[in-house]
Amino acid sequence: MDSNSNQQRLKKRRRGKLSGIDGLKAIAIIGVTLFHMLPQDVPGGYMGVSLFFVITGYLLAFSDSNRLRQHAYSVTQYLWHRIRRIYPPLLIMLLVTVGVNGLLLPNSLNGIRPELMSIVFGYNNFWQIAQDADYFTRLINVSPFTHLWFMGIEMQYFIIWPILFGIFIWLCRRLSYRIAMAVLAFIALGSSLLMTIQYHPGDDVTRLYYGTDTRIYALLFGAFLGIRRSMHTHGAEWSRVWQAINSIVFLALLAGVIACYALLDGKNPIVYQYMMLAATFGFGLLILLCEYDRLAVARFLNWPAIAWLGKRSYGIFLWQYPVLYLFQQCKVAEYVGNPFVYNGCIIALIIALTVWSDSVVGKLSQRFTFRSFCSWLRGGSMRLVTAVACVVMCFGVVAVFSASDEKAADMSELQARLEANAEEQQAENEKARRLTAEEQSEVEASLTGVSAIGDSVMLGASPAMRKVLPGVYIDAKVSRYVGAGLDIARGLAEQNRLGHVVVIGLGTNGPITGYYEHETKDLVNYLGPDRMIFWVNVYGPKLEWEKPNNEYLEQLAKERDNIVIVNWHDLAAKHPEWLSEDGIHPNDEGIKEYAKLLHDTMEKTLAEKKLNADLQ
Repeated sequence: MDSNSNQQRLKKRRRGKLSGIDGLKAIAIIGVTLFHMLPQDVPGGYMGVSLFFVITGYLLAFSDSNRLRQHAYSVTQYLWHRIRRIYPPLLIMLLVTVGVNGLLLPNSLNGIRPELMSIVFGYNNFWQIAQDADYFTRLINVSPFTHLWFMGIEMQYFIIWPILFGIFIWLCRRLSYRIAMAVLAFIALGSSLLMTIQYHPGDDVTRLYYGTDTRIYALLFGAFLGIRRSMHTHGAEWSRVWQAINSIVFLALLAGVIACYALLDGKNPIVYQYMMLAATFGFGLLILLCEYDRLAVARFLNWPAIAWLGKRSYGIFLWQYPVLYLFQQCKVAEYVGNPFVYNGCIIALIIALTVWSDSVVGKLSQRFTFRSFCSWLRGGSMRLVTAVACVVMCFGVVAVFSASDEKAADMSELQARLEANAEEQQAENEKARRLTAEEQSEVEASLTGVSAIGDSVMLGASPAMRKVLPGVYIDAKVSRYVGAGLDIARGLAEQNRLGHVVVIGLGTNGPITGYYEHETKDLVNYLGPDRMIFWVNVYGPKLEWEKPNNEYLEQLAKERDNIVIVNWHDLAAKHPEWLSEDGIHPNDEGIKEYAKLLHDTMEKTLAEKKLNADLQ
């Protein structure tokens, strides 16, 4: 390494230039995109979001600290810069997506206005928490904007940061820089404990994953590093030994990121107990190692192709879910066939839309006049696309205002019914706990002396189940996934409520194969061969795991004589009028048929077993 090269990099550092950040953005967006496209193959790609949070906090703090030292910091300018950076691409994506869906999938816009309001005003993460929109169930059919919970947290942080930065400046002036940094570090570390404290195995993780309070520590940790980088310039080069050590650490951290992407399923308890926090520290260390451009092994992050991808990571992030949603709703995979071609088409369209929207935003950011914009539209294919997109966006605006509120009303009604059923379930279960020993023996001797473990589908049908199965003990909960079944069964056993007949209604909220096969087998093994297990299969024609889950359950029933499949799928498929607007939860008529099917299947199976036993 010659001295001229050293001096050039040192000058670059002293001017406050950052190296490798775009490359890290590329690593983050690759993980997130692969997770959205191939959730079973890249189950930990969502960790790229944490890397984005650290980078965001780092860049904001670094740039604001530099402006402050140059006496150029202004909250007004800061907010205006954030608005110019965030909103033009976001609004373009929203309007184009709504316009396209209005043309091709008009029913998908029913009840869309509250969601759009939550996105534009920066509280989409809390809106999704209120909808019980579990990110890890991969319900991409629900909305093309599911991924924008991330923008909600970022927008809220953009408002919080000037306040925190003002407190930091005040502490620096009144006390000292070190004390101010210590306070910032204390706030970051303190907030990092909220996720661990609030996590309880078996519970839905939506609140923890989407919550601003449980995720802000990554942004604060990045802010701590950004201020430190701004205040400290390092002029001396590293020795060869130190270079080698840090190169090894860098490669180990990079391997750790890849391992997280490949292995770290978002339902795994360790994610919320310590792994997300550990990964956040690792991301911070990656930034420290690469951004000075000191490591030869880290310089690939500055390669033009990787840097290009990182610079456009925001646009790629915005467009990927709408494209995935459209491809799934239009069943493009059935026409394409080859999965490599299918995924290649998705990636190509995401990149094309990103390049186009960046071009439009770049043109709008210049001195704008309607005449100059029309002149720009008159030439080139990019401008032709823009002209068509303008028409689509206009249609999108009209579609938003004319969209029906039926879906929102229907979902609100469903949510209210589930909440009422949950209260009734608690009251009925409490009544069951108070049964006398004589009453208990009578219940266990009857057909209806069963316990049931399920998700929101079963919870919705619980009143009807109690009518046809008097005395049934139901433990059903919204957003419950298969992996929670074992803990519920153990809890029922401790309460002496796990009888000889168990009904299970799990599998709607996420895939079993590749995710919860081990937990499913553990649940069946725990229940044992002496109990009869009636497993209600899954109906949800837009759920990507419907078929593999049902095939897995069928195979499980073939392997175990005590497992019987309650075929809700085939019955519901013939009667869509029995289902709510979401196409999954049974309505008032559907819950009666759900309960009747369960009762008839149980009665027939148990009668046959009794007859066989008598004949033997």
